[in-house]
Amino acid sequence: MNTTDVLIVGAGPTGLTLACELARRGVAHELIDKLPQHNSASRAKTIQPRSLEIADDLGIAERIVDRGAIHLPTRHYRGPRILSEAVEAAIGVPSTPATPYPAPVWVAQPYVEAALRDRLAELGGEVNLGTEVVDLQQHPNFVTVTVTKDGRREEIRTRYVVGCDGGRSAVRELAGLRLTGTSYGRHRWYLGDVRITGLDRGAQHLWMNDGVLSLFPLPHTDIWQFQASIPADDKQPPAPTLAHYRKIFAERAGLPGVEITDPTWLSLYQINVAMVDRYRTDRVFLAGDAAHIHSPGGGQGMNTGIQDAYNLGWKLAAALRGTDDILESYAAERLPVARAVLDDSTARLHMVMRAAAANDGSAAQRQLTDEFTTGLTIAYPDSPLTDRAQLPKSGIRPGERAPDAICRDPETGHKTRLFDLFRGTHWTLLDFGGDAEPVKSADLRVYRITQRENGSGAIVDADGLARESYGVDEGELVLIRPDGYVATRTKSSADIERWIPA
Repeated sequence: MNTTDVLIVGAGPTGLTLACELARRGVAHELIDKLPQHNSASRAKTIQPRSLEIADDLGIAERIVDRGAIHLPTRHYRGPRILSEAVEAAIGVPSTPATPYPAPVWVAQPYVEAALRDRLAELGGEVNLGTEVVDLQQHPNFVTVTVTKDGRREEIRTRYVVGCDGGRSAVRELAGLRLTGTSYGRHRWYLGDVRITGLDRGAQHLWMNDGVLSLFPLPHTDIWQFQASIPADDKQPPAPTLAHYRKIFAERAGLPGVEITDPTWLSLYQINVAMVDRYRTDRVFLAGDAAHIHSPGGGQGMNTGIQDAYNLGWKLAAALRGTDDILESYAAERLPVARAVLDDSTARLHMVMRAAAANDGSAAQRQLTDEFTTGLTIAYPDSPLTDRAQLPKSGIRPGERAPDAICRDPETGHKTRLFDLFRGTHWTLLDFGGDAEPVKSADLRVYRITQRENGSGAIVDADGLARESYGVDEGELVLIRPDGYVATRTKSSADIERWIPA
């Protein structure tokens, strides 16, 4: 029998993020996936600003950005005639020092997964493919999971199991958890990865007459993602084939000189909106699509899963050190986010389809994304890990995302970002002239922030950007969790220690 501390089931973006989080904390884990080879289908194609901040913390943001594109325009057509071209979706938020990644990046899911796999390998981890969960038995202090690999049955004993295995999660079913929600049977789509010649790769090409047809060039590839809505009155749509996709293009677009070839992934997709009412049953947890599935409106699927894993990883590490009650905060924080995302993405789907019915492609694109979909507004004000007694009248509040700012390193004189200080597995205390000396924790790094260099080795906030981002007064202390959220703001270091797990 193999033994480990955490068994992660599913090696998509969610499972890979969790594995990286555990690996860099030295937590013994095993990551398995039932597929015999890594996913190559585009599926998701947008990584949002908050997920890019997570990638930054993991050290892979640059790899992802380099394989993606920002502010790709949409070219609207009626038949073969071009109507307009503009950047309308995934615009993001205004660029400020507090937000180093203001815009979503268009990038195919396989490249996000590849960056995470490479980082996992650098941290000493690996993915075990062709390994399928067939049974799961919970015990008071461990879980026994039976898997099949190469035709053999094996058992794994683990302290915790995390199901990151998608909408048809075996872990969810075996743990007795259920998805409940709504099936939108009239919202069905043909999806696929194909090659196309005769189209400019500098734009998304969109038709909204007689249904929606989108041809999206996946950046830094020669692949296009094909998306076409299926008429609501088509009770038995044909199976997805290259011939049928060519027929749809001919009927809805009719552009001469365009050829669709070499499909590598074709799918008929029906939109379902559902989630579990619990993220945990004893020693089994769910994350990503295993816990919630929703419409693609807003480009949230891959991102919500990454953020689930990022939230859970440091808490599992703390629990394995003896702080088990911290795990209760996972569902307390992430369930409300999932509900909000499901409601929002469903509303966007309906808005887009209404705009499509009115042949208003620009309105449909503009309604796909906004500040909410960036993930930057996610907050945990009601979390048990949030100091609700310390609510400032202005500035960043406990439970909110800790913003970035550009400061100066006192030793080199070079620019340094607050995110550079946060990067890693530790808690961070920003000391804006307060008294942090009594705070003792191996997991805590303390940085004194001053406005002028004074020889003390403090980070220099010469332009006042850090103070502006946080809205702090002189003498305040800001405690930031390992996942980049503010735990408390106070002027007393005695308030700090109780928020850091022993």
